Amino acid sequence: MAADRGAVGSPPRRSAPSSSHQRQRDKMQIPDEKKSTYCDLPIKQQRRKLVQAVKDNPFLIVTGRTGSGKTTQLPKYLYEAGFSKHGTIGVTQPRKVAAISVAQRVAEEMNCSLGSLVGYQVRFDDCSSQDTAIKYMTDGCLLRHMMVDPDLTKFSVIILDEAHERTLTTDILFGLLKKLFQEKSPNRKEHLKVVVMSATIELVGLSAFFGNCPVVDIPGKIFPVKEIFCNLIGPKDKENSSYVNAVVKVTIEIHLNESAGDILVFLTGQSEIERTCELLFQKAESIDYQYDVQDHSIDGLLILPLYGAMPTEQQRRIFLPPPPGIRKCVVSTNISATSLTIDGIRYVVDGGFVKQLNHNPRLGLDMLEVVPISKSEAMQRTGRAGRTSSGTCFRIYNQDFWDQCMPDYMIPEIKRTSLTSVILTLKCLAIHDVIRFPYLERPDEKLILEALKHLYQCDAIDRSGHVTKLGLSMAEFPLSPNLTRAILKAASLDCEDLLLPIAAMLSVESVFIRPGEAEKQEEAELRHQELSSQAGGFNDFATLAIIFEQCKSSPSPSAWCQKHWIHWRCLQSAFRVEGQLREIIRKLKQQPDFPRESFDGPRQEILRRCLCTGYFTNVARR
Repeated sequence: MAADRGAVGSPPRRSAPSSSHQRQRDKMQIPDEKKSTYCDLPIKQQRRKLVQAVKDNPFLIVTGRTGSGKTTQLPKYLYEAGFSKHGTIGVTQPRKVAAISVAQRVAEEMNCSLGSLVGYQVRFDDCSSQDTAIKYMTDGCLLRHMMVDPDLTKFSVIILDEAHERTLTTDILFGLLKKLFQEKSPNRKEHLKVVVMSATIELVGLSAFFGNCPVVDIPGKIFPVKEIFCNLIGPKDKENSSYVNAVVKVTIEIHLNESAGDILVFLTGQSEIERTCELLFQKAESIDYQYDVQDHSIDGLLILPLYGAMPTEQQRRIFLPPPPGIRKCVVSTNISATSLTIDGIRYVVDGGFVKQLNHNPRLGLDMLEVVPISKSEAMQRTGRAGRTSSGTCFRIYNQDFWDQCMPDYMIPEIKRTSLTSVILTLKCLAIHDVIRFPYLERPDEKLILEALKHLYQCDAIDRSGHVTKLGLSMAEFPLSPNLTRAILKAASLDCEDLLLPIAAMLSVESVFIRPGEAEKQEEAELRHQELSSQAGGFNDFATLAIIFEQCKSSPSPSAWCQKHWIHWRCLQSAFRVEGQLREIIRKLKQQPDFPRESFDGPRQEILRRCLCTGYFTNVARR
């Protein structure tokens, strides 16, 4: 099973290499270049200037090439300069994997346990304490902090890292922080500082947005990276999946022909990663691992998948150094293109595509689409090969693809996705005039009006546009408003057990394994159909609930998943999410004014009613 083979538990036991592979092993010598440490990063030369600039300015923009040390070192400099005396130093990341890994790295450098002086907070996971002085978190977590404490009284510095990602939440944070300083709230601490950091972002407009604030540039890059166009795909290939086979070909050639160093491969999502791993595994030899975990490896190559739906402990395995003589190959989504640093990476294979969330106003749905990356994103990926030594970036596309298909920057998420969740958050923050809110780039007014209409239909806001009690309850959940509304309907009927498993399953990536081989594909589809029939052929929601319940009640959940071609890793994540959502419901039900309803009917009918309450826009008349 591809999903299980990709999860490496412990380093393999060494065995004597065969003579046929001796030439390859000879190449796997440790390079002479000394790996950089935090002591010799380019940012060190700017330490005094940076600290003084933060002291002197409410807003500051820090830019510098990938690998300059912005993410790990600046929070430490500010802590050592005494900023934490006035509150926590908060650092945001667009993705939870980056927030966790950077927090671990900084905790190691500061010789403290994770969760004490240095901690992190991501969705469904809080590893921080009262003593935490440097707190890494996702931008969504900071936004939720502001819902409870709009003036950020517990923070002394807010660092918005990886600003070039321009996520929907980051753009809203830009506006909220600007508004916080404009209004001069009496509760806001005078020493609160905001730092915006990015390796690749349009600086003039961002500086003007924050009142022409100063920009500090950190010059230099640690190690040079050679860039190679492999010319395997061109502009005509941007609509098909030929890039997967091209990525596999380049990866194998790197392993067989290049000197020592680990490989980082960029693909679009879980299914492409699993397919790529399977293609690599087809060329593999089986080697046994301790603790009954098995993997496959091309001689000397350890293949590790990485995507957002993987459990945290599985994701952390990519940071473990491989055994001597073994080359690590991480096959990842775009989460590895930001602050995530994997030591030993010398070769990057850039697939040239990314999954992008786009809103279809006609259907009223957000849809994930595979699109070419931007040139700035390509440069960000290239920088991954030069973090700890000199490296090479292999771009599988050609120069024409670069010129014709790749924009300079990606369109910000705020201009291409549904704004319903964000508008609800702004309403909960008592920002009623959402059209005149200070956006860095103003979204289409139609998207704002569509979000307001949807929230009104959900009873989250009233006719005057003010948030309702139900809307405040909906904002407690880190889920889409549609799904949250369905959960609250089920909770009011005291049947949240019906909806929480479905909500948890919808919060992780697809649980269905779809193997590439025709024989295995038929078997997998048969198993999936069996599960659907057990759900009474009702719909996909009921099928997800059946999978959740049967796996959880099985005496051997991993074996059950293997038999039914279901991703065990995704189910583990869903179990954790379900527990967190249940705790939110428990707290809400303790409130005396929580709505209560009753309905006598079969289980399927109650489920239909709850789903229709949340997904009423998806209902059609037959």
